[in-house]
Amino acid sequence: MEGQTLDKMTGEIEFKHIEFAYPSRPESIVLKDFNLKIPRGKTVALVGGSGSGKSTVIALLQRFYDPLAGEILLDGVVINRLQPKWLRSQMGLVSQEPALFATTIKENILFGKEDASMEQVIESAKASNAHNFICQLPQGYYTKKIRQRAI
Repeated sequence: MEGQTLDKMTGEIEFKHIEFAYPSRPESIVLKDFNLKIPRGKTVALVGGSGSGKSTVIALLQRFYDPLAGEILLDGVVINRLQPKWLRSQMGLVSQEPALFATTIKENILFGKEDASMEQVIESAKASNAHNFICQLPQGYYTKKIRQRAI
């Protein structure tokens, strides 16, 4: 819980001269002199082949790792000064490989914000274009994980 929070956040993100290697492979530099500036309100897509660093950029932004060199800023504040829990709560992320837990769809969505109201759960599903699909299921948001079988 250490670190500061921002009272007003506009959402400008900047990666400045980032160098990074995973702790388990320190000899293999994943990002070298990586620079990216995302103005507030803009949508950006990270595109590249497998292993090109897309997921690494997101992991760094969420402070699951810190860079070896360079700075990552949110609204001009270096993110390692920010409270990690607060920082992560300001982001929404849909990963490449969705993971569902063996519980209802509603409860899976609540993993992102445990105290969300049903209205917020529905808004979240709408934002990810899943609401219509969910509504077509026999028990809607109360449907348990759909298990896939090998054919």
